Amino acid sequence: MKRKIIKTVLFAVLIFNLSSCTSSKHSEGNVALVDGVAISSDTYLKELDFYQKYYSQKFGEGYLDQEVERGKTNKDILEKDLVDSLVKDQVMVNDLKANNIKVDDNVASSLRKDLEEKLGGKDSLKANVKALGTDENKFNQVLYNDSIRKQHYNYYLSHNDIKDSEILEYYKANEKYHKEYKYDVLVFDDKNEANKIHKNLKSPADFKSYLNKPVQNYEVINSDFVYNDDPLLKEAGVLEKDEISDIFKHEDKYMILMINSYNENENDLLINVKDIYLKEKYEDYLNKLVKKSKIRLFV
Repeated sequence: MKRKIIKTVLFAVLIFNLSSCTSSKHSEGNVALVDGVAISSDTYLKELDFYQKYYSQKFGEGYLDQEVERGKTNKDILEKDLVDSLVKDQVMVNDLKANNIKVDDNVASSLRKDLEEKLGGKDSLKANVKALGTDENKFNQVLYNDSIRKQHYNYYLSHNDIKDSEILEYYKANEKYHKEYKYDVLVFDDKNEANKIHKNLKSPADFKSYLNKPVQNYEVINSDFVYNDDPLLKEAGVLEKDEISDIFKHEDKYMILMINSYNENENDLLINVKDIYLKEKYEDYLNKLVKKSKIRLFV
């Protein structure tokens, strides 16, 4: 799928103990069993409804029915990814309980407040939820599962034994982390319009003049700092500051990109790499938990 809200997908090492719906009393009304804890069909269907409506609104009514692999539609992939995600969420909850960490409902409330602030208030968030065609109950379930992921990751951060020397070695061994790039992009629906503007871009100053024009027939993207494997940066084919790219096509849009700055401050870069390294190690930790868990699927 183009962009996944569900960022937790089970790895290939997961060994499923499949069970038919008629062979176990646990299968009735549930989609899975994780170390004896059931994941209800009701929970699954609520989240499925939420994400189906989100993707349909974001990418169009026919998006879920589009075939993206042989015999598989976006809907098929969403359904599988959602089951995988819910199973992994339960593995996280079980691990927290095994380590005497109580799941804090206030974290979900905090996530909701963050969203309210970003969207301009409680009413704005409610309006966005309503616009999706879903309800508060389903949305709150999504937030609750997000809070589980956040709490489990925070638990890992405070209980791992990773040393700074490991992170430094990781940084030295990966050259792409030694430099970050920030860029701006002019985004056009029509290639002819992109060509007209591109002909006027004789210098970095010309490009910058188009970023804040009061009347525009294009959109502007201002990136955060990224590495040289950033998709748009790679498609643009430029890595030098103030170099204006040729027009390139990305997701049915026509784009012109220019890098406006670098970050080569080693202290900043090491802080960023530490975050990347810890997330990779966390995925390894979570992967091992999943592998050790007894999981039965009923879908």
